[in-house]
This record gives sequence, structure tokens and C-alpha cells, in this order.
Amino acid sequence: MWFELFTARYPGMRRWLTQRLCALTMAIYMLLFLLRVCWLSPSDFSGWQALFMPWWWRVLTGWFFICMLLHAWLGVRDVLRDYVPHLTLRAMLQWLVDITVIGNLLAAGLILFGLNF
Repeated sequence: MWFELFTARYPGMRRWLTQRLCALTMAIYMLLFLLRVCWLSPSDFSGWQALFMPWWWRVLTGWFFICMLLHAWLGVRDVLRDYVPHLTLRAMLQWLVDITVIGNLLAAGLILFGLNF
């Protein structure tokens, strides 16, 4: 309720707040990741596989990638809006960014969960 009231008053606030919450989520994940790496000390490929073996860690890592890609998408979108005045060029560049984000999200899903399409 407060979120909608606050963002209705300031239209750009929702994107700004989303980007900041994504950054906070990524920072927390990175701290957990460093703690987990220090705790398990993977030194070879099988150690790194064991690091990402628990389902809950793969879900957290997937959430990290979603937040990272959303954060990047919002940032690039704002940069394109600010610095590319030509609408057709901006739309084409945004389309390339969209395709790249979707491709990265699919690749992360394939790597983390072994999804077969």
C-alpha cells in the first residue's frame, strides 16, 4: 500500500526503488557466496560442482541472476533514454539489450538447473 502511494506520487520512483532493491539483494548474495566459498574451499571442478549442488543454493543463485539482469536492464534502459535521442535507433538498441538479457537468463537457467528445451 505505501509502495503504491509513494510511487504514484513520483513516477520514476518504482524503477529507482526496484534497481536499489536488486542491488541490495545482489550484495547480500555476494556476502553469502563469499562465506560459502570460504567455508567449503572448492579447489577443483568437483568442489565447485558441490558448491552449487544444493537446490536451495541454485534457487538463490537463480534469484541473483534475475536481480542482476533486471538491474542491468533498468540501467541500460535509462542510459539509452538519456543519451540516444533518435527513437528508431533507441528502439533497436533496446531490442538488442532485451534479447541479450533473455539469452543470459536462459543460459543461467540451463547452467543452474540443467533445463532441456
